[in-house]
Order: sequence, then structure tokens, then C-alpha cells
Amino acid sequence: MRKITPMILVMLMLVSALSSFDFAELEDNEVIEDTGARSGADADLVAITTPKETVCPLGAECRNVLKVGDETTFSAYIKNSGDADITEMAYTVNVWLSDANGNPSMLAKDAAGNDLSWTNNDVMCASVSVCDFQSLSAGAVLGGGKHTMSVAGNPITWTPAKGLYVVELVVNANPDDDVGNDVEQIFVTVEDWYDIDVSLVWNSGNEMESGSGTKDWTLTVNATGSDTFDPREVRVRLQTTGEVSAAQTTDGTTIDSSGTNVFTAGTSTTVDVYENISQEPSVVTTDTRSVLSTWTLSGSLTVDVDNLDSASYGMKASLVDYVQYDQWTSCVYTDADNNSFDNFCEETFTRDAYPATDSSTVEGFASVFNDIRISQMTVVQGYNADGSGQGTAFYTNAESGDLNVGTSYLHVEVEHRGSEAESTYNWSVNFQITDPDDVVVDVIDSTTCEAVEPSYPMYAPLGVGQGMSMTGYACTMVTLSMDGEYTFSAELLNDSKMSDAKPSNNDMSMSFNVRNNAPLIIALDLLNEGDLYMGQEDLISMAVQVFDVDDPSSSNLDIEWMYNGVALPGCERANMLTVCSVLVQADYVTNFPISVNVYDANGGETSKELMLQVWNDGSYFTSTTSGLGLNYELLYWGTTPFSVTATDGDAQTNLELPGFTGRYDSVGVIDYSPSTTYSANDVLQQSMSIQYAKSLGATSLWYVNGASWTMLSDAPTDVDATTGQFAYTFPANSPILSNGQLVLMGGSLAQAEVPSASITGFNAAAAKGGAIQINWGVDGTMLSGDSIDVTVCETADCTTAFEISLGAGNTSFSYSGQSTTHGVEYTVTVAVCNEVGCSSPVGTGTVVADSAVDGEAAATDLTIAAVENTWTVSWTAAGAQDDVASWKVCYQRTSFDAANMPETCLDAAETTVDVDISTWSAGTYTYHFTAVPVDALGNSMAAASMNSIDYQRDSDTTNTDDGTTIIGDDVDGGVPTWTWGVIGGVVVVAFIVGAFILSRGGEGDEGKDWDY
Repeated sequence: MRKITPMILVMLMLVSALSSFDFAELEDNEVIEDTGARSGADADLVAITTPKETVCPLGAECRNVLKVGDETTFSAYIKNSGDADITEMAYTVNVWLSDANGNPSMLAKDAAGNDLSWTNNDVMCASVSVCDFQSLSAGAVLGGGKHTMSVAGNPITWTPAKGLYVVELVVNANPDDDVGNDVEQIFVTVEDWYDIDVSLVWNSGNEMESGSGTKDWTLTVNATGSDTFDPREVRVRLQTTGEVSAAQTTDGTTIDSSGTNVFTAGTSTTVDVYENISQEPSVVTTDTRSVLSTWTLSGSLTVDVDNLDSASYGMKASLVDYVQYDQWTSCVYTDADNNSFDNFCEETFTRDAYPATDSSTVEGFASVFNDIRISQMTVVQGYNADGSGQGTAFYTNAESGDLNVGTSYLHVEVEHRGSEAESTYNWSVNFQITDPDDVVVDVIDSTTCEAVEPSYPMYAPLGVGQGMSMTGYACTMVTLSMDGEYTFSAELLNDSKMSDAKPSNNDMSMSFNVRNNAPLIIALDLLNEGDLYMGQEDLISMAVQVFDVDDPSSSNLDIEWMYNGVALPGCERANMLTVCSVLVQADYVTNFPISVNVYDANGGETSKELMLQVWNDGSYFTSTTSGLGLNYELLYWGTTPFSVTATDGDAQTNLELPGFTGRYDSVGVIDYSPSTTYSANDVLQQSMSIQYAKSLGATSLWYVNGASWTMLSDAPTDVDATTGQFAYTFPANSPILSNGQLVLMGGSLAQAEVPSASITGFNAAAAKGGAIQINWGVDGTMLSGDSIDVTVCETADCTTAFEISLGAGNTSFSYSGQSTTHGVEYTVTVAVCNEVGCSSPVGTGTVVADSAVDGEAAATDLTIAAVENTWTVSWTAAGAQDDVASWKVCYQRTSFDAANMPETCLDAAETTVDVDISTWSAGTYTYHFTAVPVDALGNSMAAASMNSIDYQRDSDTTNTDDGTTIIGDDVDGGVPTWTWGVIGGVVVVAFIVGAFILSRGGEGDEGKDWDY
């Protein structure tokens, strides 16, 4: 019986598990796409470029290891590999904790305990004001190349702590026919860094000493690092250089030019030197060691005056080695039972994280000191295959990183370091390049960089005077053709009749790892400045920038420019046709989509579209029977021809004109009507002129629409001896002039100095999201030339005010919350103005911008109580409540963070709200809830899900369609009722199997073979 009971329990557990399976899902067939080309849009996250993946070759030191505390951003190549445009995009950057095999476990957190996860939902959308990108065409790369991930316009930045991580980038695009290439992960190692800084200076503060006699110096050695770093037995070598007759420390220790002057830096301290943890308790051995924090040593040297004319002298300090105490591999102890113990012991090292700080020198000269040196070595990349072009990437001997394959230049900077600038030195440089296969290439006697001018000047002797310079340059072209480590060396040769006092600075070498990168094709631009329109004199000119990783000059690429599937005239497929210029034609008016196709020599191709806008020319001239001429100049958005009708109208007499005194008579009237009206959005620019006989005596031109009179011009000009003209240019953002009369008035006009109209009913108030809503009225009639000027600026510290001029008829303006700061007071002014000034009164007031809920208000202790078909959500209001007008409760079926709150929300006046679930559909789900405060303007906070509740309702087929709702059992639910029958059946089977087992086993347990 003791054997049967466990078997029955196992069977019951198995049936319970099977009862939760959805067998319909198990029967679904998965369709596997395996086509040669992707149809539709396809967001393809090609590669993560920053940070670089940590690579640990077998038996070699890991490359691309991040250091603790060094900030890094995230960038990637995101390409549309499909054949249709992507119109919406978001992406997420996650940093996961990882094991040594690169397997992610959980999201890492920053120092404040926040998840290292960033999401930008506004990467791409139709709104220019919200998203940086509006679309990504087929074959294009986001941002034209390597894209730096950002949120709200700021690059995503990570300050890493020590550990193993997996950096994950996830792209979410719409449309996207293949989500299988939307995620990339790389393994990154972050290590602590330790540095021993050796600094040797002259006590005088001079970088270089001069003259003879005794010179005092001080050596300082510091231990720094991202973690506790207490190195022991730090040994530093001091040596004299040049003509030194004597040198010693302040305590009298002699220092010479040999390598035997080794000093131990630090303070004598009793420390653990060995711990044997194989014993219980562990056995610790202690001893005295010099432990370094900060250590100084001072002394002096005396110049050898016997060689005064050429005496150079100095001191050199360099790190020899140091000891660290930890569980090193060398400490591992294995006992007789093959048990391994990681004991603690000391181990000696010769390098730290920053070798550049491991040595230091001071120099001086007694009189004439001859010296030339290589001050810097650089590998410059970005050239074409033939070595032409300009360098775009620079890697110096003080940096680390990877180089790309291709044509590069090895470049050195040579300096005049002698004591006399007038001393002239001729020089040359020998270069040596060693590839990963140890093949050596020597370049002898280099003196210039003629191949890459004007980036670097021609060769010149070092010195001061005609044709000389204190700094010289030399370089040689190198071809990096394989992956692996290259070593670059340079030797400076003295070609003058002088003795170089310091030949040790005439050599320099460095090593870089070289790797191959995938190619990209990018960029398409319109070269014209300003808008395009029918009838313009300039051709439409476009330029494409192409790049082939195999040859940055792109000399083997063909380019073709097309419109509606047909090559543009003069822009048919040709080699490196990077610029296309065409004459504007009628077919191009309004939207003018240009596609450029780029073909490489191997049959590959890509394309990108440039959407141009070409305005139509609707200029039209007509005249009335009496001889009044009307010329309407118009650039508009449309294809329908534009015309105007002008006929002689009835005379106007004894009129009062707004803004002027006296009464006036018309000398000519045109009844005006356009063939088509266009809104301001469809008009690029427009102007109008009226020609008339001078004998009419016209002094001003007016536009009359009903009872509204607007003066267009009071400055007539001469067309010829007998003809005058009034010209008027419409303000920007103006629609077509609607039906009305154009009236030529006679008589001398007397214009007021400021507008007669003024502001009334002014009001300015804070609006949701930090916006400022401004409303006003206008008392009086605005004339031509009058405008409503709105000014907004910070009250306390106004440096540059926001200003906008609005036309007549505007009575409100909303100042965007994107331009304000929460809690800052702004001064708002509205006035009616013209060229003379502004009328009085003006509307003015102050508004405090409000874009958030004040007082750090928040909901805590959120609970959910279920009573029949009602869930009561309650919470505790935390923080100051002065600015809280109401609450908002939001929920969805999955958990969420503050940046991705659900849209399903309920408003609550107090700290509780009821959720009616009586009409919810059948199913079993878990709903997650949160609550956030809302102020009187509708601003709300954001919060992650705080609590959850299980929902379960069985399907009920007994409804007779009588309009009633059939509610299932308890909301929290349990095992579906149909599973009990299955469980019962299995129990019967289990008992039968048990009986069979008993019959096979016989009586008793000892010595029996049990069959299952």
C-alpha cells in the first residue's frame, strides 16, 4: 500500500496539470516563412555598435571590457529590410544581469535601485512635433547610419557597475512583417579599474628647468581605483638622465643613472599575507608590508657643469611592480581527497589599468639643449581605397579601441624640444608596420604627407624662421587587410649636424586590433534653398551620398534618379551620378516624389525616396473696360489653373475711411472675384498690383469686403509717364483674397500715429501640460499694417522673449507647454501694434506654468476587494494633497511600468472607486491596477502597477437569449468543473494499476521487483 499511494498522487498531479492546457492551442499549426525576399516593411536591428561586445579569445586578454564608472551610450544600425515604408517605431534598451556564459537572468538596476530599462515610444510617428522621424523607407537606415538611442531627445546613458551583463535592444515597428530580426543582444563585461599614478615634478613649478646648479624635485605616488585598492610593496625606480654630477633624496640616499635605484612606496603596516581556508578555523599568517595610499619622496640633483654648453639633465621615475592580496589562482590548494580550496595569498603585478601614468620624467638644460621628439602617433582612417579623401577617425597612442580594415594613414607629430627655438633641425621618420601574420613593412625616410593635403602641411625643418616650423608632420599610407592585431612603429631620425640630447623620445609604437565592418548606403538631400515652384529660374538639384565599405570613394557605384518609374531627363543610370538637376515641369507640381536607385558592381542595389513639394504658378493679369489693370502674382498648392475677374464697379463718394480724418471720393472701383479660393496653408506667397492712369489722381488703394475697409497701399509708384501703380504683398499665412472691391481713393490721407484699435477683455491662465491659454478681444477696427503682438517671457529672468504677430480676427493663442517649466511664472502681454507703435490699453498679466501635480502626491497601499460583481479599489493618499483635485485608477491584464501605463482608466473623487465587472466576458485573467493623483488642470502623475486580482468567469451556454446576463461562479475561481470528471476517471485507473502492482509484487517489500 505504501507504494500505491505515491503513484496515485503522481497521477492526480499529472491530470491536474493537463486540465489547465488549452488543447486547441496545441493543435495550432505554425506557419514558417522561408522566402528569399521580405515582402512589406521589415524593421531589421542589424547590429549593436555601442557598447562593443566583450570578446575573450582563448588564452588571450578580453577586449572591449568596460570600466566601472565610465559612462556609455547605446547605438545601433536599424534598417528597413523590406520593400515598404515603416511609419511607426519605438524601441527599448534593457541591461540584464548575466552569467559567465552570456545568459541573462534579471534586469540590472542603477545605484538608485531603478531598472536599467529605457523605452522610447516616440521614435517615429506622423507628428513632427512629437517624433524625430516620420517614416523609414525601404532599404533605408534609421538616422542615415549608426543611431544613438535616446529618450525625450536625450541619449540613453548608463554608468556601469562591476559585473557581467547582456545589453538588449528591442525594436517595435509598424508595419513589420518579420519580428524575428527586431532584437539583438551582446555580452558585456564591466571590471573594476586600479591605477598607480607616478608623478615627478620640479619643486620650482617649471615644466622644464634651465641653468646649472642644484635642482629640487618631488616624487608623488598615488593608488586610486573604482574599488578599494591598497597595493603593497609598490616599487618605483628613480634614475638620473643626462649630465648630472650628483643626485640624492632628502635623507641622503644616492641616485644615479643605473636601474638599481628602487624605492618602496607606502606606509609600513601589519597585514594578512596568507590564509589557509582548508583548515577549520582558517589559519592566517601576518607580516609587515608597505601599503600605498599616497606617498612622496623629495630630493635634489646637481648639474654637471663640466659640459655646460651641451648639458641636459633630468630625472625619470617608473613603476617596477606591486603586490596585491586576494584569492589568486596561484593560491589554490588541493588536498589528498582532491578537494580544492581558494586560499588567500599575495601576487606580484607589473601593470595596472592605465599604463600611461606608470612613469614620469622631469627635464632641464644648462645652456643649449638639442632635442627633437615624436610627440604623438596617430592612425587616421576614412580614406578611399587609393588613399585620397579626408580622414574621419583618429586613434592615438593614448587611446584604445578597434580599427577598421581598409586604407589608412600612420601619422606622427614631430616637435622641436630644444632650448633654443632658433636652432634648426632637419629630420625624417622611418615607419614599420607589422600585421597579424608577423609580416613587416618598412617605410624609410618619410618627411611629408603630400597624399592627404591639406589636412597636414608639407615637410619643413624644425625651428623659427622662413620655411620652418616648431611642429612637423610625417605619414605613410598603410593597407589594413586582415583581422587581428597590428603593431605600428615610428623612428625619428636626426638629419642635422647636432647631437640629440634625448634620443629616447625618438621612438614610439602602438598596437591596435583590426576588424571588418558591414557596409552601409546612406543619405539623400535637396540642394535648393527655399521653396520650389513652377517657373523658377534655378533647376531642381538633388544630391545623394553613397558609401561602400569596400571602397569609401564609391567609385564603382551606378546611380539612377527616377520619377513615377521613369528616369528623370539627364539623370539616367550612370557611374557616380551623385547630383541630379532637372527643369521644373507642370507634371511635377504639388507632391513630387523622387527615388534614387544605387547599384554596386556586384548586382546589389538599394533605393531611397525624397518627397519634394513644387508650388504652382498662378500669376494672372486682366483689365477693366475703363482701363484699370489688375495683376495677381500667386504661388499656390494645386493643379487647377487660377484666374481672376475684374470689372468696373460703382463709384464711392463722401466716405469716411477708418483711421483717417475727413471724407473721400473714389476715382476708380474694381469688382474683383478669384476663380478659386485657397486657404493660407495652400498659398506660398502672393502679391497684387493695380495700374491706373495718373490723371485719376489716386492716392491710396483699399480692399472692401462688405462693411470692412482695409487699406492696401498709400504709396503709388510710376509705371511710365502716364501710368501709376499700387503694389501690395500679402502677409505670410494669408489665404487668397476673397470676393470684394478694390477701390482707388483720391485726396490726401492723414493717418493716425498708432492703431485706433486696442485690447479688451484680456485673460491669461495656466492650462494642462504647462500650456498658457491667452484670450482677448479687440475694441475698434484694425487697419492694414496693424497686428496683434503676443509676448511671453519668464518674469524673474527674461533673456529672450517669445514673440508672435497675429492678424486681425485672432482672439486667442495657446502657448505650448513644451516651452515652459513647471512652477515658473511667466509674464504675458497682448497689444495692437503697427510700425509706429502699440495702442493703449494693452492686455498684460502673469501666469505660473502648471504641468505636474505638486507636493510629491502619490497613492500607496493600494488594495482590491471583490464583492460579487464589484471590485472596490482603495488606496492611501501620500504626500501633500493641496494640488490634488481627483484620482485616476488604471488597469490592464498584464503588469506595467510607469512609462507604459494602460489607457483603460476610471476617475475617482476620493481614494476609492468601484469597478463593475458584471458584463465582462468569460475567461481567466489577472488584472493589474495602479492609482495616480490628478490636479485641477488634468495633469497626472505616472506609476507602475501596484496590486493585482484574479478574474475567472466560465462560459454559460444556458442563456435563452432573453436579455439576461448569466454570471459564472466565484470571481477568484478554481479548477474548472469539467476537470473533476477527468480526475475521477484517472483515480479509478490509478486504483486498477495499483492492484496490478500488488499482484505482481506479492506480499511484503523485501527482495521484490516492482513493475510499473
